Amino acid sequence: MKTLVKDWKTLAVLGLLACSAACSGPQDEPDDDDSAPPEPTYCEVRGYAETAFQDEDGGSLFGDLAEDFEVNKLDGTTFSFKERWTGCDSHIFFSYFAFSNPSSSSRMNQIWNSDIAGIIEASDSNVHYFYVSDESNSDDRESRMEEVQERLDEALDALFEDDEEQRDEWASRFHLVTDELTEVDGSVGDFVSDFISYSATAEPVDLGDRGDAYAPYPLTFGIGRDQRWDATGNWSEYVGGPSNLKMIAYNSGFYNHRAELRARLDGEEATEVLPIIDELVTSRLFYRDVAFPDAAAMEGFDTFEIDVEVTCPDRNPFACSEWDRIARIGLCVEFDPAEPESCIEHTELVRWITPYWRRGRRHWVMDASPFLSLVQAGGTQRLRVEMGPTWERATERHATMSVRLSNGTKGTTSAGVSYAFGGGNFNAEYNSGREPFLFTPPSDVERVEIVTIISGHGQTEGNNCAEWCNHVHTFNVNESTDAHVVSYGGSGASVGCAERSNEGVVPGQWGNWSQSRAGWCPGLPVETVRFDITDQVVLGEENSLEYLGSYQGGTPAGGSISKSTYVVWYGSS
Repeated sequence: MKTLVKDWKTLAVLGLLACSAACSGPQDEPDDDDSAPPEPTYCEVRGYAETAFQDEDGGSLFGDLAEDFEVNKLDGTTFSFKERWTGCDSHIFFSYFAFSNPSSSSRMNQIWNSDIAGIIEASDSNVHYFYVSDESNSDDRESRMEEVQERLDEALDALFEDDEEQRDEWASRFHLVTDELTEVDGSVGDFVSDFISYSATAEPVDLGDRGDAYAPYPLTFGIGRDQRWDATGNWSEYVGGPSNLKMIAYNSGFYNHRAELRARLDGEEATEVLPIIDELVTSRLFYRDVAFPDAAAMEGFDTFEIDVEVTCPDRNPFACSEWDRIARIGLCVEFDPAEPESCIEHTELVRWITPYWRRGRRHWVMDASPFLSLVQAGGTQRLRVEMGPTWERATERHATMSVRLSNGTKGTTSAGVSYAFGGGNFNAEYNSGREPFLFTPPSDVERVEIVTIISGHGQTEGNNCAEWCNHVHTFNVNESTDAHVVSYGGSGASVGCAERSNEGVVPGQWGNWSQSRAGWCPGLPVETVRFDITDQVVLGEENSLEYLGSYQGGTPAGGSISKSTYVVWYGSS
């Protein structure tokens, strides 16, 4: 229930607004003042962007528009998708199939009987859940929904024993459907029927020595806030672990992330958008030349962002990229313009980690403002885009990426960047030979920062370093006792990454996606950490920066550290 407190405060506001209209006495006759502001909408009260219902023709593929549908419910009421559209809710479906295979039937029952309290606790509160069975006998469907109702009541009583208002609100979010799944009136029945037909006829994905991989049944699926079908993904808490619909509930936060990010970008009017790529790619590494404004125009910007949107279009998730690989975009600070793949030297601007097998769309915007001075001259700049190792199995992805330049009226802008330290194998030799980095910021700059991008990888036996352990990175300026430290004490938390779905972590990956890593999550940008060291440096003179990596206060313990550390200074904008 990640946004429950916020939402229930706003529900109270709605109640007061309703009372102000319905509870007024004769002395409160309305006047003819047309200037009175309209009452806020459902979405406005909750602080969400609103999207109108789209009546265009849809389809049955993931990413297609979901058209209207209507379901009959156990309580005798109906739910109409279009009539109940708020503009900021998402919709997630839990499907029951009566499999004849004992193993499939057992797995189906385990998923279906997932703890409903856990689903609610993992949810953002602007979501609707639909329990729907594909059993052909109406009595069987009704009996199944009665059993779900009992479990729902128990969960609601346990969670909201002293808060009837919250209990009623969450009860209204669960829809126990008595229609047969493939016969649901409208787009839902068509969508499921089409996917079942596809599953029965589609060729499996050839995974080489790992065998063939068939598309999973649509036990769960969703309609995001963009009114488009989504696969929702895998139900397991970890590889080989139990299936749990709680893991699907994290999609509610992910849908909010995507919708709010899109609304933010659409609302930015004074932003220069420079396309990098918008095409299907299979390459893991490629280069693109981007035409920046001229130097005079570049002086008007203080914000430099990189917009990354990647979609796996295949209906079978196992045709998507399967590993949590380092992905990044770098600026080729030296290259041969006559050679399209020339990149003699490059500077890492942003980094993210690719998700495990997951069809559908992910979207992030990453701030590269510390590196704005590197492109200040404008003109043609070459970007190096890396989405994993070049030797990995080629998979098709639609990559849409762009540079976004704007003026955030920050008062300062990047004026210089100096590379200080990299990473390496996190062993006893990791710190050997690391001399202090010497730098001289100009005397007229406004601010000086340490800017670093760090992620730990590899799993050494005994301590799981450096992917899962708390490695510590200490930066010391001019031998000051006031050090700047990056550490990862939350590594290994069981759902630490899942709980960041509303930051952009892609839920339902077919791998160990939900546990926190040392500095990263599968399917999320790696944080660019910034430390203001202005008060510790002497402007116009030589300064020193020392760096030390450690594990439990001592020697590095294994794995590898991918790290780019810079000293950046800023002038007045």
